[in-house]
Parts: sequence; C-alpha cells; structure tokens
Amino acid sequence: MTDPKWKRFEKLIHGIHTQFAPEGATVTLDDEIVGYHSKVPRQIDVSIRVRVAQYPVLIIVECKDHSRPIDVAELGAFVSLRDDVRANKGVMISTSGFTPAAIEMARAHGIDTRTYVDTESQDWRTDVSIPVVLVCVMLHSWAVTFSNPPGFAAAIPTNIAFPLIETFAVDGEPLGPIIVLLGKKWNHDESLHIPGQHSVVLADHVLVYAGSTQGHVRIVAKLRVERRYYRGPLQISVAGFRDEQDGSILTKELKTEFVEPAKIKRGEAPGWSEVTEIRNYVIDRIEGSEPDQPKMPAIDGVPLEAMLVMHFIDALPETPDEFRSLISADECAC
Repeated sequence: MTDPKWKRFEKLIHGIHTQFAPEGATVTLDDEIVGYHSKVPRQIDVSIRVRVAQYPVLIIVECKDHSRPIDVAELGAFVSLRDDVRANKGVMISTSGFTPAAIEMARAHGIDTRTYVDTESQDWRTDVSIPVVLVCVMLHSWAVTFSNPPGFAAAIPTNIAFPLIETFAVDGEPLGPIIVLLGKKWNHDESLHIPGQHSVVLADHVLVYAGSTQGHVRIVAKLRVERRYYRGPLQISVAGFRDEQDGSILTKELKTEFVEPAKIKRGEAPGWSEVTEIRNYVIDRIEGSEPDQPKMPAIDGVPLEAMLVMHFIDALPETPDEFRSLISADECAC
C-alpha cells in the first residue's frame, strides 16, 4: 500500500538528513522521546543524535506537508515539544512556508524555519526564481577621425565603410580592419564602459590603401556609450531548503537557466522589463557580510536591492579571424 503524501514527505526529509549527517550521527524516522515535563512519550518526525566533544546533542525535526503556511499556533506547539524533550535544536520544515508572525516567533525561540523547494518533484514541485538586475553596457555609436602623421600624406578610401577599412603596420604587417583595432581597446579598457562620450587613439601611425595609393594615418575614435538596466526573474533548478529567516537556499546543487541579453533588450524575455531606477528589490544580505552590517551593492552610487547583478558588455572582434567569423555568421543568418 502506498504511503500517504505526508508520510512520504517525512521519509524524504529523513533521507536528506541521513545523507548529510556527520559520521557517527543517528538519524531516526518517527522517533519517540519521553518528555521531561510531560512524562509521556512524544512523537518526533525525525531526530538526530550525535556526540560533540563527548557531549550528547539532540536535534528534532518537524515535517509539515500542508497547503497553507505554518502559523503561530503550530510553531508554538513545536516550541513546547522541543522544550519538553530538551532538544538542543529544533527545526520545522514546511512545504508551504510560514506566516510572518510564525517566523518572528521562531526567531525569538531559536527555531529554524525552512521551506522545502524542489523544481523537479511531482509531489512538491516549486517554481523558483531570483530577482536579477542585468546591466547592459552598449556602444551606441562611434565615429573616427583620420589625420596624417607629421611628414606623411594621408589617403583615405571612400568606397568602403570606415569600420571595414583594412589597416597595416608600417612594416606591412596586416592589423585587420578598423573595427578590430577598436575591439582591442573596447574589450579591455573598463574606463570606456562608463556612460557618456569617450575619445580613444586606435593607432598613432598605420597604413591604409585607397586603391593603389598608400596612405599614412593616425586614427582616433569617438565613442558614445550607454548603460541600460533590466530587471527580471532568473529561473533556477534546485532541490533543497529555503531558510525563511535569512532568505538563503541550502542545497547540494543549483542550476540557473540561460540569460539571453539580446532577447531581454528586444523585450522578448518573459517577465523582464527595462527600469530606470534600481530600487526596492529584495535581498537580505550579501554572502560573507556581517549579519548586522550587510553590504548592499550599488550601481552608479545608487543602493541596489537585488539578489544578483549581472553585467553584459557588447563585445567587438579583436583579431582578423574573429572579424571574418562574425561576418560569416551574419551572412549565414541572412
């Protein structure tokens, strides 16, 4: 006969704690412990017994597979149970979360409150996502200025778009088109990613050809850079526990879905939208910070409340081969 769903949940929690219990620990399903105050056997969903430095430690776990959040009445009953059996630690695990009042009571009494999350389970499937801010740095437009080095004449081809003009070192070595020269600067100089206008020297002295005429040129690029912000959900696949008191997820493995900046910028990604103010997003603390002094991230000096900030920067080809591959890909797409 198949176990009822609530019993399968207790067995699942027992199995997880058995898997992660330290060596020498005893994890018991459906335990009974005589209450110190009540003097009667008390039923314990999962108990964990272990010795630490020769001292016995008892942890009790209560499993709640309800369709509604756990309230203060149920939390209070568990506090009483923990005290009666003199457990060193009490953990309540729910499939439907906890009310705010129950979480506050648990925090006051030292009870851990965790919600089981599983994005693949048929019985307890949960859709899990985290709020993400995507920062897109874009090269909005650019132009170049050609000038002749002292003592040389400039010759500029006019029958080809300027990004595609091939350049050569003075000794004749091919350097690639102008867009490759820009890529070498843009991809590695973070100062160019600041919104606004920038001027950058691409080459002090290179050769270009207008037909059969050789020209000596100095090339300076003027860039117009924009930064845009998008907010949306990042779907994750996970099986584990969400700590309802600090917002963290305890799991053996967590996988994220792909983030596709091109679709997000085109408005084709569900749940994503462009935002102008980066405020009022949910985060409790950044991992590694002190609980009483959380380190909040910021963008352009504006405090940002988000669980994850991702940066995407338009990349340019840095070598002639990369440029040819990019052109070939564009032609295939057409």
